[in-house]
Amino acid sequence: MIKNKWRLAFWISILTLLIVIIIGLYSIFDQGVTITYMRDGYTNTENDLNSLVEIINETNLTKSEIETKLKTHRFFEFMDFGQDTIPLERVSLIFERDTLRKIEKQW
Repeated sequence: MIKNKWRLAFWISILTLLIVIIIGLYSIFDQGVTITYMRDGYTNTENDLNSLVEIINETNLTKSEIETKLKTHRFFEFMDFGQDTIPLERVSLIFERDTLRKIEKQW
């Protein structure tokens, strides 16, 4: 009878250990994925901030000068400068009569 109690306790301990290890590994993997997406979001926000600083400091805020500054932007080929709204990564530049009037967050 005593032998069976030890055997039962051993298997319960092993099962508990395996469950804790699986939950721990899942938690570590989940945190890694979350941090990666957060880093991408922060990078996009920082890219927009750098673009806006460059636009505001180095142009007179006309659409043609802003288009010249954005030629090096990674989404330049997708930007339609014929429209009044030009999206960057997380912000949009809104023009009125070819002059920058407003900057809006997309998210």
